[in-house]
Amino acid sequence: MDEVNFNVVQGDTFTIRVEYQDESNTPIDITDYSAVMTVRDKPGGRIVCAEIDDSSGIVIDGPNGGLDITLLPEHTRKFTTPRARYQIQIISDQGVKTTVVSGYFIVSPAVIR
Repeated sequence: MDEVNFNVVQGDTFTIRVEYQDESNTPIDITDYSAVMTVRDKPGGRIVCAEIDDSSGIVIDGPNGGLDITLLPEHTRKFTTPRARYQIQIISDQGVKTTVVSGYFIVSPAVIR
């Protein structure tokens, strides 16, 4: 699992692509997988800032091991702390969960609302 941090402006649309690969950087086929991204105020925090899945903001490019993730302003507007913790998981059709990447959103307050 990788740990990656991103900068985001509160209230902006934020898009990333995550690629699930083996040790030799070969894509791992995730066809028939589902995916979820959860953003909380802190590790293990009770406040959920955003939660999206493959029906609401994640597009799965199965053969290439890709996850195209879009957080809308309605999500990033809820990032009210200087750092919000995120985790992205894929779930196999057998229900096996694998964390692909996690880290922090470093949040800059919006100047324009």
